[in-house]
Formats: sequence, C-alpha cells, structure tokens
Amino acid sequence: MGHLGDAMAEAGIDTSSITMVALTHAHGDHINGLLTPDGRRAFNNLSKIVIGEDAVEGFLAEPNLAEFRPLLAPINGGDRLADHLLAVAIPGHAPGHMGYLLSTDEDEILFCGDLIHVPAEQFARPELTWAYDDDESMARASRIKLLQDAAHAHNWLAGAHLGRPGIGRVVEEGRGYAFIPAA
Repeated sequence: MGHLGDAMAEAGIDTSSITMVALTHAHGDHINGLLTPDGRRAFNNLSKIVIGEDAVEGFLAEPNLAEFRPLLAPINGGDRLADHLLAVAIPGHAPGHMGYLLSTDEDEILFCGDLIHVPAEQFARPELTWAYDDDESMARASRIKLLQDAAHAHNWLAGAHLGRPGIGRVVEEGRGYAFIPAA
C-alpha cells in the first residue's frame, strides 16, 4: 500500500537486487506493489513474476500493469521455484491463491498470503470466513488445514494481515489455535 520501498530500505534490501517476485494472488493490494506510489517500477531488474495459473486473468485485467505482462510465469501448487522454495496452493481466498514454503537446513516458513485476514478471530476460530474470500467454504477448509499443519510441524507462518512483525508460530489452543509472533 505504498510503503514497500521504505520497508525494504529499512531492512537493507536494495530493490535493484530483486529479479523475481512471487505473488500470492492478483488482488490490487498485492499486485500493485510492482509500482511505486508515483507509478515507476518498484524493481528495476525484475525479470520474472511468478503467479498462480488461475490468478493470471486477474493480473491481466489491471491496465496499469500491462508493462509486466511479458514477465508473468504461471505456476501451480507443488511447483519448485528454487532449491528451497516451493509453491503451495492455498485455494479459497482468490483464484490461484498461492503460498510459498521456504525451507532452510534449520527451519521452514510458509508465506500464506491472505488466507488469514482477521488474526484476532480466525486463529481461535479458523472456520470464520468473510466476504473478501471468493469461495468461503474452500477458504475455510484451506485455513483449517494450514493452521493444523503449521501447529503440528512447528513451522513459521507469515502473512500480509498478521500484524507486526507479520511472522510467528502457530500453536493449538482450546478448540482452535493461537499465533505467537516472533520476538
């Protein structure tokens, strides 16, 4: 939402070092990060945009992103993007909604996109959906499975709507789950 460049600078990441972007889905609050607030390319050396095959149509519908169309590389869940990076289909929120599982020798982190919008409610009650999910019943099933798997594997979970710092661990709590943010 216009703060990506500042956040990357704060983290010490040079935007010119970015050659590939992996999008979770084609909603405007995600895909428009390819542009700076004044309409310039956010990543000057971008050569590839990975996006779920079923999300391509939504991306193509955005006329202000036409210059990026030749960079699109449609993927499906299970596709390996790099040695330690796997695309994970997490359907329900939007067509082609993808997560990305980053595995290191020590740990794993799943970037879950927008599967969780209201963490204060949806961890404790993962069955709760909301109107921004294209297919609420599919989003519900995906969220329940994702939280169950994350809690059992003790993996890290990161998401756009998880609040600062946006990364943490999932633990079982009562009939649902709790999110323990990274310190």
